[in-house]
Amino acid sequence: MHGAGRYVEETTNLSAVTTATTGDTVDCRWYNRITWFLNCTVNTGAVTVTIQGSIDGTNWVDVQAKTYTGATGNDVYHYGYNTYYPYMRTKTSTHSNSTVTTFIAARN
Repeated sequence: MHGAGRYVEETTNLSAVTTATTGDTVDCRWYNRITWFLNCTVNTGAVTVTIQGSIDGTNWVDVQAKTYTGATGNDVYHYGYNTYYPYMRTKTSTHSNSTVTTFIAARN
């Protein structure tokens, strides 16, 4: 818990991955504000990073996708009450010659 009555969870979902990878499921049921941080470094190829959401932790839908081609980048995505998914994760695809780290911060 950080601050008066606020709960914050922070975790790295993908850590410097260099091949197509799906991150672990992040349980967001207790939080109503979710922020994803995407970081693509050492990119001489291409990679697509997808944020996924699930209502049951089994069936996944793509919420947001970002493709980095021959460039590095940092992006931040915020989700609140109207885009709430109890479970979230990130994954990479079309992954070549790039390094990706994703991080989630959740709070109520």
